Formats: sequence, structure tokens, C-alpha cells
Amino acid sequence: MDRRTIIAVVLCLLFLVFYQPLLRMAGLGKYVEPPRRPTPVAVDTTRADSLARAQSAAETTRATGGPAADAPAVIAPLPIAAAAGALEKTSSIETPLYRATFTNRGARLLSVELKHYISAHGVSSVNGKPRRVKPGQAVPPGDRVVLAGGPLFGVDLGSGAGLRPLEGLVYAVAESADATGQVAALTFTARDSSRLAVRQTWRVRPGTYALDLEVQIEGVPVAWRLNDYSLTVRSWPPFTETDRQTDERQVRATTLVGTNLHRDPAGNLLKGPRAYDGNAVWASVQSRYFIGAVAVDQAVGRGTVSHGEQRPLPNEMLKALGPNEKPVTNVAVSSLVVSLPGAEHPVQRFLLYFGPSDFPQLSRLGHELGRSVDLGWNWIRPISELLLHLLVWVHTVVRNYGLAILALATLVKVLLYPLNAASLRSMRAMQKLQPEIERVRAKHKNDSQAINAATMALYKENKVNPAGGCLPILLQMPILMGLYQVLLTAIELRQAPFAGWIDDLSAPDTLFHVSGFPIHLMPVLMAGSGFLQQKLTPMNPQQAPMQYMMNAFMLVLFYNLPSGLVMYWTVMNLLSAWQQWRVLRQDEPAAVVVPAADGSKKRKK
Repeated sequence: MDRRTIIAVVLCLLFLVFYQPLLRMAGLGKYVEPPRRPTPVAVDTTRADSLARAQSAAETTRATGGPAADAPAVIAPLPIAAAAGALEKTSSIETPLYRATFTNRGARLLSVELKHYISAHGVSSVNGKPRRVKPGQAVPPGDRVVLAGGPLFGVDLGSGAGLRPLEGLVYAVAESADATGQVAALTFTARDSSRLAVRQTWRVRPGTYALDLEVQIEGVPVAWRLNDYSLTVRSWPPFTETDRQTDERQVRATTLVGTNLHRDPAGNLLKGPRAYDGNAVWASVQSRYFIGAVAVDQAVGRGTVSHGEQRPLPNEMLKALGPNEKPVTNVAVSSLVVSLPGAEHPVQRFLLYFGPSDFPQLSRLGHELGRSVDLGWNWIRPISELLLHLLVWVHTVVRNYGLAILALATLVKVLLYPLNAASLRSMRAMQKLQPEIERVRAKHKNDSQAINAATMALYKENKVNPAGGCLPILLQMPILMGLYQVLLTAIELRQAPFAGWIDDLSAPDTLFHVSGFPIHLMPVLMAGSGFLQQKLTPMNPQQAPMQYMMNAFMLVLFYNLPSGLVMYWTVMNLLSAWQQWRVLRQDEPAAVVVPAADGSKKRKK
């Protein structure tokens, strides 16, 4: 296998790795999603404006004698209304990790305030740069990450087009305290005139961002013809990160049905809902670094339904918008659909999580919630998980994630040294044979069989494996792809400083702007390290322009990626250049053995 073939294989592999992220960044994510059957538009379970649209569609149907041309099929809401004179009030559960706020109207979860995560657009931030807080300390109010989905979570009867919102019910609220006097549980109870009775009990799981939820539903009239209900989570405005555009592109609904994981970006959901039938395990909404999820603990999951919508931004967020940005945000809404409980077992249990997309924390909760963290394809995930644990362990030693990336890159390079050295020696040997191969092609230019036979004889006599330069590269690609995915998604790198101008390894290293265009230094350094590596790589001079084009392509590809990922690639280039110099310096020149026509062997320098 010659050098040109190796380059083509590597370019194909890079295309396979990066084409999905590039399509999603360009807004073409729909082309990488499998086709799904269309489903009726779901009525939003948590917002009054969606309920109003449903009622309007129902009135249009009655007035015209049939469904309106553009109106989705909906069912009129149940005759549930707020009790006369009932006042809305809020209750909260507070732990050392978060503060969760609820309303008694509809028993909705309004928001979750995370005490140890800093918002890049808090009251103390400057131009998207958050204030610094010492590790382990709580973030002051006003600078914390707040997940507020307007509201964030709700329980309603029915599902999909047959959804019957319960937001009109006003619940009675009872608090239960622990030994320290802190609220450890909230119970919401409501009973309608139709004898429908609903009770929700929320309990704290100490030391985690998880809450246990018990739902008891009784007295659903048979005439309503309902056999399921929905637990719905809603995403929050993506105003928690310095790199808001990347964060907004990552807003999605993620669901696990059976063993199949489904990721649906909010932008795609705006074009139509996605429904997945089967043994639903959990449903969630995610941004780049945070997640809200509901998982089945003791119930029968029937499927999931997700849809998207656009929502105006609150006034306090408008000041962070650029001159050409729209004052709206895409919202992902995901519902876990479960069967109504039977009379013998009216209580069903669920686990809810609103917090960081932290792989170790989510994995410890069970329900395969760890799969919500995007660590690559299934066959790469074991490698990615191992590298993530290794990165965290190295950080406990060096106490700086930038140094941890440098150490991890060096360790990976040391482990792969034998493969890289073998690849370089094979390339060097192929380079030495190239003049003789050209002579063979010139001699037998009209006889392809003779060219192949003479070339293989040349390889055999010189003990050169034509695949020797490609195979080591292919063997190490899973490790490189896994490490790439870890550095791109690990919340451990969020707002983690390194040194100098690199104060956030999860965002591009912006030095300044020129006419609104950001100037990033690390991608330029990476391109320079790639050029140095190419100068030391054995290659055919005719292939040099292709190598330089590939280096330019990598500069464009990495220009807006997180600085931690670009720094890793730069270090790998520099280590590769050093290794190539060392291996080629130790490589003694050897004579080329050329088979003669009489079967004897002739050596050439």
C-alpha cells in the first residue's frame, strides 16, 4: 500500500469521524438522522399558550364540521379548572447542591438552581466571562446556573394528540422535614369534581442531584378513555456557557426506549415531533453540559414523545445577544409515556435528575443514564469511558486540567510508540522503493499484471509490507476518536483554566475580535505543529501539496472547537514530529534489492 493510499484512508476516516458534527454545526443534522414515522403534533403539557392553541383548534373543528386544513388533530382538554379564589404559591426543596422551586398550580417544577455551577452570563460576568469561585465553594446567587424551562417538569393525563393537561388543578402542599429541619419531601394532592385524585410526592436523595417521585392517580372516569399519562421535561434557555452558539446547537431531546438511544436536536424537532413506542426507560432534555431527565423506577413505560418549539427570551437575557441574533430560543420538550396504574397498585415511582451531565454521577444512578453523555459510538464508548476516568485521575495529581490533557496526550503517545515507529519505518522503506517502483511502471506501462508481479517481487525481496504504514494508524484511530469525544463533551473541562490567555478549556481561546471575527491562537499553533510534522514525515514530493491542503482543512475544522481539544491535537502533532525525527535519525540507510531478470539479486543504494 503506497503513501497515496494511506493518505486516502486517513482522510476517509477523518471524514467519518467529523462529518456528523460538521453537518449539525451547519444546521443539516436532519441528514444524519434515520427516518421516523410522522406523529400527530403533541399538545404541550406545561404551558398555557399550547393549551390555548389546542382549544382553538378544537373550536375550529366544531365550527367547520371537520379538522382545519393546517390544524393538528387534538382532543379538547378535560373539564379541570382552578378552584375559585385559589392562590398560586411556590414551595422549595433546598440541599447543599441545588434549590428546586415548585408551584402548587399543576404541581409543576419551575426551576432548579445549581449552587456549584457558574453561569457565564450571571450578574458578575463580563462579556460572557464568568467570575471565578474557588473549587468546593458555593456560587453566589445571581451567578449560578439556573435550569428554568417555564416550567421545567409536569405530569399530565394522556399522551401525544390525546394529551389532557392537569395544569388547571390547584394542589394542596404538605412539607416533611428531616432531622436538621430542612425540607426533605413535598407532597402535592388534588381532587377534581369528577372524583379524579392525583398525588405527587417528591423526596430528596442526599448527596445527589436526583429526586424520587411517587405518582398516585385514581378515579379516572372510564368515559375519558385514557390508559396512559405523561411526565414531561422541558429544556432551558442556553445562556449558561461562554460559547452560546455551540451550547444552543447542543439543545436536544434524548430518550432511551428498550436498548435504543435516540438524540433529536431541538432544531429538528421544530419540523415535527418524534415518537418512539416500546419499553421506555427514560426521557430527557439536554444542553451541552446539563440535563433534565425522568426515568422509570416502578411503572410500565409505553414510549416517548418529543417535540420542539421556539420561545421568546426573557428580558434579562436579551442584553447578551449579538447584533444579528434573534430574541428567541429553540426549546426541546420530551415526554415519558407510562400506563395508568391499576387499582391494586396505584402508586408508581420515578427518578428525576436535573443537574450536570456528569458521567460518573449519572452512571451511579442506574437506569443506563450514563448513556445520555455523548461519548461516541457504542463501539468507542468503552475506550472513551476509560480515557475519561484516566483524565480525571491525572487531574487529581496535577490539579490542572490543561496539564492533565498534556500528560494524557503524552501517555497515549508513549503507549502508541511501537505502532507509530513501525508505521514510520514502513513509510521510509516505501519511500526508498519508490524510484524502483516508478521504473517498473515505466518498463511495463501497458501490462498491469506485469507491474503488479514486479512490484510484489520488489516488496518481497526488500521485506517490506505495503500495509505496514497503514495498519498501525488504523489500530490507534479508536483511541484518538475516543479521546476527541471525551475532550469535546466532558463537563470536567467546563470553565477549567489552563494558563495565560486560555481561561476556559471548553471554549475557543479568543484573543480579540477584528470586525466581529474572533482571533483564536491555538488553532494557528496547531496548524504550525501540523506543518512541522509533515516536513518530517517521509513522503513522495508529489504528495506534499495534498498534505498542506489537509493541514489547512484541519485549521478550518478546529478553529471554533474548544481550546482543550485543540491543545491536545497540537501536543499530539509536536510529539509525533519529535518521534518521527528520532526514528528517522536512528534509521540506517539500507540498500534496495532489485530482482534481476535471470533470478539473481542486484543491490542498489
